[in-house]
Amino acid sequence: MKINTAQWPLFDEFPKLATLLAPVKLADLPTPVQAIPALGGNAWIKRDDLTHRVYGGNKIRKLEFVLTEIRRKHSREVFTLGATGTNAGIAVSMICAQENIPCSIITFPQADSATVRRNQAWMQKFNARFDVQPSLWQAVLRYYLHPARRRKGSYFLFAGCSNPSSTFGYLNAAFELREQIRAGACPEPADIIVPVSSGSTLAGLTLGVALAGLSSRVTGIRVAAEKLGPFAACTPAVVEKMMAQAMTTIRQQHSGRSFGKMPGVIMNGDYFGSGYGDSTAAAQAAIAVFEQATGLPLESTYSGKAAAAFLDRLATQDKPVLFWNTFNSRRFPDDAASFS
Repeated sequence: MKINTAQWPLFDEFPKLATLLAPVKLADLPTPVQAIPALGGNAWIKRDDLTHRVYGGNKIRKLEFVLTEIRRKHSREVFTLGATGTNAGIAVSMICAQENIPCSIITFPQADSATVRRNQAWMQKFNARFDVQPSLWQAVLRYYLHPARRRKGSYFLFAGCSNPSSTFGYLNAAFELREQIRAGACPEPADIIVPVSSGSTLAGLTLGVALAGLSSRVTGIRVAAEKLGPFAACTPAVVEKMMAQAMTTIRQQHSGRSFGKMPGVIMNGDYFGSGYGDSTAAAQAAIAVFEQATGLPLESTYSGKAAAAFLDRLATQDKPVLFWNTFNSRRFPDDAASFS
C-alpha cells in the first residue's frame, strides 16, 4: 500500500500498520488548527468539524478504518446504535449511502432539541432505517441480540463508530497534530480538551499523543453515563481497554521496537449534568461564547459541555489549551446529489 503521510502520518511512524489497516480515504486531512484571539492568546481549536465536505465531525476519521473492515467482510448491511439524534448515525448512513449498503440505526430516546431534529433530517436524507426502542437499555439489548447477527453479511458497529479499528483514526490524529506543531501552525498545547462518550476518540488521542512524543495532557469530558445497567460504558477502564487493544496491534506489527509505559486516561465527569443529551447552564453559556468568538455552532450533548470545560481550563492555565471540536459545522445541503 502506498502511504499518504499527509493523510495518515501514523504510517510514517509505523509503516507496517499500513497494509494491515489499509484505511479508505474519506476525511479531508489534515484539519486546520487555529487560534481563537477573542478568547486570549492561549486559546486554540482543532477543526474536526471540517473532516468531510458534506458532513464533518470526529466519526469520519474513525470510519476511514471501519470501512476497510466493512469491505473486507463483504458486508451487505450495517447496523449501529445511537440516540435519536446520533451524530454517528449520520456519518455511518452517509458512508453506507456512498457504498450502496443499507444502514439500520437502533435508537434510544434523547432529550428533544433543534440539533436532534436536524440530525434526524440528515439521517433521513441518507435513507437510514430506524429501529426505535423505548429506552437505552432496550436499545442495547436489541443491538446485542439482533436476529441479523445470524445472517451472513451483517456488520454491527457500536455506538459512536467505536471498535478496535476506529481507535486508529485518532491515533493518526495525534500524529497529525504533531506535524502541525512542527510546521509552526500552533504551539504544543499543555492541555487538549475533547468530549468522550463511546471512548475511541479519547483512547486514540491519549495513546497517540504519548506515541508521538508530545507532552500534552489529554482530558476527556464525559458526556455519557458511566454504566449501561451493570456494564461499564464511559469510564477510564473502557478507554484503557481500547488503548491496550491498539497497542497490542502496534507491538505485533513492530515487534522489534520498545515502547514506554502506557499513558493514563484522564476523564472529567463534572460537566455531564443530569443525563445524556440533557443540557446544562455551563454548556449553554459556552455555546454562546463560541458563537460570538468563532462563529462555530456547538450543541448541548457533546461539544457544548466540552467547550465549558475548555473555557474553565483557559481561565486557570497560563499555557496553550486546545479545544478539539468534534461537532460537524457543515450546513445541511439542499441538493441530495451533493451527498454522492
